[in-house]
Amino acid sequence: MIWGANMKLTKLKVFNYRSFGNEEQIVPINELTTFIGSNSTGKTAALCALNCIFSTNSNDRVLQRSDFHLPKDTKPDELEKQELYIEAIFTFEELKEDGKKGKYSIPPFFQSMVVGGEGEVPYLRIRLEATWEKSNNVDGSIESRVMYITCPEGAEVKDEHKPTANRRELDCIRVIYVPAVRDPSRQLKNVSGTMMHQIMSSINWSDEIKNNVEGKIRELNEEFKHEKGVSILDSAIHTQWQTYDSDYRYSNAQLRFNSTDIESSIKKSEVVFLPTVTGKEYTIDEMGDGLRSLFYISMVDSILDVEVKIQEELETNPENTSFTSTPPVLTIIALEEPENHIAPHLMGKLIKNLINIAKKTNAQTIMTSHAPAIIKRINPENLRYFRMNAEFFNTEVRSITLPDKEKLSDQYKYIKEAVKAYPELYFAKLVILGEGDSEEIILPKFIEAYGNNIDSSGISVVPLGGRHVNHFWRLLMDLKIPHITLLDLDRERDGGGWGRIKYAIEQLIKNGVPKSELLQIKGGLMSDEQFSQMDSWDVTDTKTMQSWIDMLENHNVFYSTPLDIDFLMLENLGENYILLLDKNEGPRIEIERDGVKTRVNIQDIDEGMFTDELQMRISKDVSNTLKECGGDGKTYTEEQKKWMMWYNYFFLNRGKPSTHIAVLSQMSDEDFRMNTPSIIQRIIKRIEELLGKEEVKITQ
Repeated sequence: MIWGANMKLTKLKVFNYRSFGNEEQIVPINELTTFIGSNSTGKTAALCALNCIFSTNSNDRVLQRSDFHLPKDTKPDELEKQELYIEAIFTFEELKEDGKKGKYSIPPFFQSMVVGGEGEVPYLRIRLEATWEKSNNVDGSIESRVMYITCPEGAEVKDEHKPTANRRELDCIRVIYVPAVRDPSRQLKNVSGTMMHQIMSSINWSDEIKNNVEGKIRELNEEFKHEKGVSILDSAIHTQWQTYDSDYRYSNAQLRFNSTDIESSIKKSEVVFLPTVTGKEYTIDEMGDGLRSLFYISMVDSILDVEVKIQEELETNPENTSFTSTPPVLTIIALEEPENHIAPHLMGKLIKNLINIAKKTNAQTIMTSHAPAIIKRINPENLRYFRMNAEFFNTEVRSITLPDKEKLSDQYKYIKEAVKAYPELYFAKLVILGEGDSEEIILPKFIEAYGNNIDSSGISVVPLGGRHVNHFWRLLMDLKIPHITLLDLDRERDGGGWGRIKYAIEQLIKNGVPKSELLQIKGGLMSDEQFSQMDSWDVTDTKTMQSWIDMLENHNVFYSTPLDIDFLMLENLGENYILLLDKNEGPRIEIERDGVKTRVNIQDIDEGMFTDELQMRISKDVSNTLKECGGDGKTYTEEQKKWMMWYNYFFLNRGKPSTHIAVLSQMSDEDFRMNTPSIIQRIIKRIEELLGKEEVKITQ
């Protein structure tokens, strides 16, 4: 019987297994799927769930009392009965007709396939159901059964839809589980002692080769005996053993330096590394743990390649095959934390090889990881986010939500790359979304000045360039990760002010926030027509604008007012920035006296000097700051307009990150606390509220 049809695991369902509670969790599976999330959120449990059904080791398939979920606030002795199920769903994208040359035929369990509707791809449901009940046994009694589910998903599952799946059929699917805490030597011995031995022992040896090999083995052993020392040792072993035991089966003890037949030689086969320039032959035992881990994966990869060739031979030339066995239809590599033992510079090569394994017709790869170096190399569509529900203490699984790549191709590409660039947001207890590099540099300094270690508090500051923040809101809402957003108000810039406020409200509505919470005005709820005109409202009505900004802060959307965070820092810490400069540095004005033009540094100008020239310079810098199509600065104070000269000098003509770093590196925590902008104070207060006082302590 030939196996095939490009079988793939597409879905894993878990109910009441370990950290998974009584709300079924569905985990979509691709060719290379990566489970991410904090520690103890259920990633390992999901891999072990697969292992419970398809492991080649029978001990891994034995359920324990601890495998049954214990609900929150329930003591083990209070539980009388608990049920669980684990279901794996497989699809067959390339099913082909039986009986034709070059076509795969149908394995026996394919008779249990389900078709959801006319023209749909057939799929297979395999489920493990188990019940634990309190009994006279200390650990209780466990009844379990693996079965096919022969009704479509969504339909009621009745007893007649549960035929038993026999182990011979289930062995067509193989899970190789590699735990995070691993012994590469033991696993290499396992792969060489099981997978490799199975392949070697199934080689279709010809009688001529068998006889020739066994003859050479006998000749080799006889040659050893010609050495006098060997002969003495062999004689001693033979003579002394006869004085200990008289069992005729074992009476003739002889020293052998190799096997006596080909089967014994196969069992002792191993991989060695041929002599290099050192002149020495190396064995696997001499490798470090990192190389052993890599070589283990390489061995699995090699065996899968051989099994593909076996399938091809069975399909094209079944009468003359190189092997006598039929390999599994599908091998699932379940690998925990592949980054363990591996040097950082090898991560890219490792992931590339795992992807290549996943692309094989007979294999898939599922892995877990905490390493940003791994996660940023994985397409976000292949990530599954695991989190622990704090209310019920059970695992919840989410896929990563991205914009529709057909309708929003630019946004899709940007978000995909941004998520890959900042994979640490998946592990954060709270994410702060900022406009750009300045927020990433500035905010952690202020947060830490108030006694909070941003890493241990689990806070991740992610700069997004101000684009497509709505998609990140949706992503973080889907993953249920608390988040704060700090946007630029850009008052009087084109699209800024009311336009920025309107944009935030629109996106909050798209992400499910009720209009009743966002569009309340005196007299009731704002109409859609009124809201559509918001971006044209009077920019000089800063009092009304501030009331809308205050409202958005209730939804964790904050604004650097009146312009951006760089201008905010100048208003609060401007003198610190000026102190960075030498005497001959800084903005200058051009003056003319007696027909001679000279340039004067504004640091050298006293109040009342060169008033006209200074005003011309300020007017020019206001225009540059508010940019093309911007306003004239009428909503800014005279003092703020003066700071725009410095804003142009520091942030439009120099590098923002380097300027901020130079200033902040010279400040003490006390300096930060004494000069914290009010908006950052409110953000820190909100962090305290979202994470809880036990996570973040704010000192005044």
